[in-house]
Amino acid sequence: MNRLEQLTASLREHDQRGVAPYLTAGDDGLENTLAELHALERGGAACVELGIPFSDPIADGPALQAAADRALKAGTTLNSVLQMIKDYRAAGGQLPIALMSYANLLVRNKLGETAMEIADAGANALIVPDIPIEEGAALEQACAAAQLCPIFFAAPTSPQSRVVEAGQRSRGFLYVVGRVGVTGGSTSFDEETQSFLKQTRELSQAPIAVGFGIATAEHVRAATQSADLAIVGTALVRHLHEVGQAGGNRAQAAQQFVEDLVTGLK
Repeated sequence: MNRLEQLTASLREHDQRGVAPYLTAGDDGLENTLAELHALERGGAACVELGIPFSDPIADGPALQAAADRALKAGTTLNSVLQMIKDYRAAGGQLPIALMSYANLLVRNKLGETAMEIADAGANALIVPDIPIEEGAALEQACAAAQLCPIFFAAPTSPQSRVVEAGQRSRGFLYVVGRVGVTGGSTSFDEETQSFLKQTRELSQAPIAVGFGIATAEHVRAATQSADLAIVGTALVRHLHEVGQAGGNRAQAAQQFVEDLVTGLK
């Protein structure tokens, strides 16, 4: 098992839950992202989803699109992100890292070689929103060779057979979309949503992480009634940008934000 699998297996074994913050790598500079990774670890994050900026992020709402634009304008590339991850690991950083990237960035060169480079940098998983399970064999093969976790998606519109297959073919966790749409909107953890999450947890061979619309400790508490991990993206990315624009310390803000979220686990 790699670092992410060890984490989620431990959560399951001890009937615990975790918070998985999302960062757009290079948003306001990779030096900020590096400092924020360390801050999230100090704040109690279980793992982190790290997004590689892309010019056409089809699954992302306006806030994450804007973050990707800022990162690209700052000169962020896949290679520079991988170097930043190496720096994080060299400084003792322990958080499991699930790298989120669109397929275009991964297949410019051979997918297998790119996966090896990602693993060598110290990342632990690949989330590729525009590679569905029907086209996921090459991703799985590349991840297996590099000892990375391939992570697929399930949504409220997914039939049970698809949830089962996605859960069987994912490692580390199955990414469960809490609602239909792009990132950034609010998810209501009503009876229907909770029923969906409970059923997905029962159907999935892999632990489950729920994302899209989680922003507060109360959301974390509701999400983790059934999910192993609560992924928090847009709210954190927006908050860090606002803090930076106001001249504040983004790393301190990241630590405080995740410390607040983690209270929802208690």
